[in-house]
Amino acid sequence: MRFARAVAALAGIVAASGCIMPDQLAQFQKDVTDVQASLATVSQSQSELLKRVAALEGKTGSDDAVKRSEIADLKVQLDGVVRQTTATADKIDQINARVDRLSQDVSAAHDAARRTSPGLVVPGNSDPGAAAPPPAGGVAPTPNALYTSAYADFSKGNYALAVSGFEEYAEKYPDTELADNAMYWIGECHFSQGSFKSAIDAFDGMLEKYPKSDKAAAANLKKALAFVQLNQIGQGIEQLRYVTANYPGTDEARIASDRLSALGKP
Repeated sequence: MRFARAVAALAGIVAASGCIMPDQLAQFQKDVTDVQASLATVSQSQSELLKRVAALEGKTGSDDAVKRSEIADLKVQLDGVVRQTTATADKIDQINARVDRLSQDVSAAHDAARRTSPGLVVPGNSDPGAAAPPPAGGVAPTPNALYTSAYADFSKGNYALAVSGFEEYAEKYPDTELADNAMYWIGECHFSQGSFKSAIDAFDGMLEKYPKSDKAAAANLKKALAFVQLNQIGQGIEQLRYVTANYPGTDEARIASDRLSALGKP
């Protein structure tokens, strides 16, 4: 699991190097705690919704109009679960990326210290003669700062700014770990604005460029939901079936199955 990888890698950095500063460690620990809480919330929400769906499907003799209304309400809530799931996964990806960068910085600091003087210890040691890490240098925003800024705009509902930031990130850093995420969130921005055709185009662009992305299931599911929103029910059903067939056992597959049932196409 990606989250476990982040925790294990961070522990390894702390144990092996002594280079991580207390404030950095505290921030990572806070981030880990926040993600753990988000995972628990999403899991509970999903479990409750699935129970309600099962109970609704088991109703007999109930008014069809009332039943349809309840199903429609569950659709909205299930969409919210999709958003929560993808947002939590994105936070995990960000933590992993930050841990990877920290690991690289620690390795670089060790190498620099050895090249400068074999007798000196690396930063973070209590030796007052320890070598200082190389300065970061440059004033341009780092890839992480650009991505984080775009994601913050998305979280605040500043979708136009978020799209601009994510597009810039995807164009400048197409080979980074978060490039596919950036393209995914462009689709989410359009979806959140009700621009469902643009959302489909954005998800298609992401899937074409990063077909093996860990956000592929979510992108395909949101494509299906966008088709339904556009009243292109046939394409929506086809896309939902694609999700259930290609991503079995995932949250997206379960949600797609529920939506198919709600559309009368189990």
